[in-house]
Amino acid sequence: MRTLLCLDDDTAVMVRQLACTEPGCPPVETIVAVLPMDGAARRWTLHQPADRITEDDLRHALLAPDQANHQDH
Repeated sequence: MRTLLCLDDDTAVMVRQLACTEPGCPPVETIVAVLPMDGAARRWTLHQPADRITEDDLRHALLAPDQANHQDH
């Protein structure tokens, strides 16, 4: 994610794998959050375990209109 978004070293990237309990949701989802020092946080949800996520999966998540730029203020 750091490479795909050209992030600097001061921007934190957090990855959390969670059990998904919502109806119809895959059993595991991975949340990727980008937390810049200045500006809004952004996050993406990928419906697969963290150890199976590829660079292509991340690229697809970045381009998906329903995932793009979910911002936490």
